Amino acid sequence: MQDLRDACELLSVDPAVAAVVFTGEGRAFSAGADIAEISQLDGPQEFLGFIREIQGAYDRIDELAKPTIAAINGIAFGGGCELALACDLRVMATDAALGVPEVKIGVLPGAGGTQRLPRLLPEAVAKQMLLFGDPLPAEDALRHGIVNEVVPASEVLHTAVAWAERLAALPPLAVREAKELVRVAGDSDLRSGLRAEQQAVALLFGTDDREEGMRAFLEKRQASFTGR
Repeated sequence: MQDLRDACELLSVDPAVAAVVFTGEGRAFSAGADIAEISQLDGPQEFLGFIREIQGAYDRIDELAKPTIAAINGIAFGGGCELALACDLRVMATDAALGVPEVKIGVLPGAGGTQRLPRLLPEAVAKQMLLFGDPLPAEDALRHGIVNEVVPASEVLHTAVAWAERLAALPPLAVREAKELVRVAGDSDLRSGLRAEQQAVALLFGTDDREEGMRAFLEKRQASFTGR
């Protein structure tokens, strides 16, 4: 978790990085926490500290101003599922699955699962995952809109990187504001969101990238954005 936070800090200030892809190595995107290790924690307070560490790392991913993509190359269970939920976009392998099985061992997801799942899924589907602890196959994840695309496992990382490259070619200030406005939409009422939208688009109109984008469109050429 500390490595994830450190990576986010570096990525957030690196001007050479325009988008970030998270993926796993091996058969899993992330199989979640080590239950044997968790079972040795000494009571609720120590477990609370453990959960806060994970939640803090995932919140840092969620708060990155740059777009993030989860390349779900295999199973994403427990904390692994919650890591994927903290990203902006999700590409999933056809044979992968998302799951929060914590209820089966007497606890619940504690790194955002109970809060991000209902925001990304129909309430009934989110409840089904949380109450039964059963995994959601890739096909169902796509049908319910919690992932953006499902592809063969061999193409997951390639697809995610291709998306990151497309995002990197776009004006970074507009991409950042788009991500922030979606967050505002989830956290506020419609009128407040509309006011935030007005301010954001007015700000963007004064940027060099807006001027370059419109000029390139009128001149029928590829735009070159600088983030200013």
